[in-house]
Amino acid sequence: MSLRIRLPAALLALNWALFVSAFAWTCKTQENVLWWLRLDWAGWLRELPELMQLGSMSASTVWILWLCVTLLLTAAWLMPTAKPVAQPKPDASDAARRVVPSIAPMVDADPVLKEKLLRLHQSLEKL
Repeated sequence: MSLRIRLPAALLALNWALFVSAFAWTCKTQENVLWWLRLDWAGWLRELPELMQLGSMSASTVWILWLCVTLLLTAAWLMPTAKPVAQPKPDASDAARRVVPSIAPMVDADPVLKEKLLRLHQSLEKL
């Protein structure tokens, strides 16, 4: 797994770990789990304009936003990505014909020239 894949996965796991630990700590402080049900689930969207103006928000809105962002990030991470379609490797005659179409008969007649053009084409593709 490359760093491009592992770093977002690690940050997402860290976000979930922080969310669960904050939830557990709040449950212990409140001495029950029912505080989660008493959040303002119906009115948290009304406070979003306050967020845009960096105004004050209730803790209920912060909890719900944190949960929504975490769920959206997790869903985006779990979405399947389209795999790149492998392009067929060009053969020597295709590479030679693409260089200059007018010299195609000359290239087809000389296998050494065809091989050199193929190597040149491959080295240019690497750049």
